[in-house]
Amino acid sequence: MERQPIFIQLPSPPMQAIYNTIQKVKGPKISFFITGETGVGKEGVARYIHESGSRCDKPFVAINCGRFSSELLQSELFGHEAGAFTSAIRQRQGAFEVANGGTLFLDEVLEMSLDAQKMLLRVLDTETLTRLGGNESLTVDVHIIASTNKNILKVLKEKEFREDLYYRLKGMTFRLPPLRERPEDIAPLVDAFINEFSAEYRKSVKGVTPKTLALLEQAAWPGNIGQLRSTVQTAVSLATTNKLEPKDFPEIYPEFVQTLISIWHTLPQEIQNAIWETLLPETQYTIRHKLPKQTAGFWGNLSVPKMEKNIENGEFLNIENMNQNQILRAVAQKRIQQYASLREAAESLSIDTRTLQRHAQWKEPDE
Repeated sequence: MERQPIFIQLPSPPMQAIYNTIQKVKGPKISFFITGETGVGKEGVARYIHESGSRCDKPFVAINCGRFSSELLQSELFGHEAGAFTSAIRQRQGAFEVANGGTLFLDEVLEMSLDAQKMLLRVLDTETLTRLGGNESLTVDVHIIASTNKNILKVLKEKEFREDLYYRLKGMTFRLPPLRERPEDIAPLVDAFINEFSAEYRKSVKGVTPKTLALLEQAAWPGNIGQLRSTVQTAVSLATTNKLEPKDFPEIYPEFVQTLISIWHTLPQEIQNAIWETLLPETQYTIRHKLPKQTAGFWGNLSVPKMEKNIENGEFLNIENMNQNQILRAVAQKRIQQYASLREAAESLSIDTRTLQRHAQWKEPDE
């Protein structure tokens, strides 16, 4: 059986605004279209729409349209009669019949084949359907909610999705921001996932330490809520205490931070200072707590006011995925841009102009 996702109301302002708008919508058959990156919680919002409406006591059925071939998707949606195709050994109700009277959530709807789109448009227009391989016309009353993680305008322009069907589905549209833009939602989601997996793994984990939560709130989460869930699942399975600690989340540290940590002791202190001033606060936090204790003297020499000024002005270098030579080149080129002369730029790093130019002009072996 497919796992039913946990749904909780999330506290971030963007999500609260969406919930408030949903509460104001009274039309029982207004369609909704939800957009956003994979894993941002589109199905959770669809469930909230269902549970907030007059159909809340009726079925909620979710279909991921990207999971099925054209023929199987049509069967999933509209059902089939025995013998309709090779593997159709018995009659089967489709999602429309199962959701009759309730809500049907069409996740990743832009993945539908053109044949399925044609059939869906007919069902929406007539509120009737015919199972694959059948002749009987069945009446259905379903509230449709659709979603996608794709660029809608691009898909329409390339004729991969029917414009008439899109505008039929469009209704009220919500864009869900990625999780990295709403860190307020991290804590309640982590608590929910800890409760879920503590029960599954028979662990006594009850929460996370403040330091751990800070790290989780600062992580990028490109996979959004789905990635957070799997990360917490792994952490709970690794946990040896009743609160999750940073050691339980080895995967939240970006690879480039690990690389920087490994080469840090090889860098001159002036270069360390220059690099440090370019890093975002969360990266500084990670490096500071991962470097060996023997480098502790370095932290007392940091120019905090200058670091804070750089943070405020957004004067950062993007050193993600860089190796040591690439980092040195980026720092050197940045200093050359910032100072009126090579001499001043070199002096700011306590190196001579020849060394500065060598770093700035370094090229990859294949360049």
